[in-house]
Amino acid sequence: MTKILHLFFVAIAVVFATAPAVSVAADQSVGKSGAIVLTDSVSVKVTVVGINKKERKLTLRDEGGNNHEMIAGPEVRNFAQIKKGDVVEVEYHQAAATALEKASDATVAGQATTVQRAPAGAKPGMAATQTSTIVATVLEIDTKDRLLTVQGPKGGIVTIKVPADMKTFDSLKKGDQISAVYSEAIVVSVKTPPKKK
Repeated sequence: MTKILHLFFVAIAVVFATAPAVSVAADQSVGKSGAIVLTDSVSVKVTVVGINKKERKLTLRDEGGNNHEMIAGPEVRNFAQIKKGDVVEVEYHQAAATALEKASDATVAGQATTVQRAPAGAKPGMAATQTSTIVATVLEIDTKDRLLTVQGPKGGIVTIKVPADMKTFDSLKKGDQISAVYSEAIVVSVKTPPKKK
């Protein structure tokens, strides 16, 4: 499983290495369950412009014309199927949702990961999802503008606008802990572009 997770993070590294050439969409909305949902999505297409099969090294060119090298470890199934000119598509999605429920002693932080790889003989590809239940600490509350600033367990800080119908907001105090669900998903696929006629 750790080898698969390594691939997951290598793919994310490719996404963010090409960040100047990608578009990022961020959104905050209220889900059907009444939870605040924050989402980000990044998608990248890079073209394979060089392959060193012995070292399993790929040279990838992003849409801005920049080259990036990456080593495809043994966990990358079907490496031999990759050809010069193939297009590697990477989609990365993250979402955080909270109903602003106060965390209790029963709130358990946890993590689950699922990974799917391409079948043997096909072009390389993978889809991985990692979902975590986290406990965040309330740092600041702006009651006038209904803004809530929280810090996650790894130090990340986010400010969210809380809708008027979420009454839990009115009872929160600085230092309270709330539970939230955070998920990341990445899909990597390699495609051979159709031959030009």
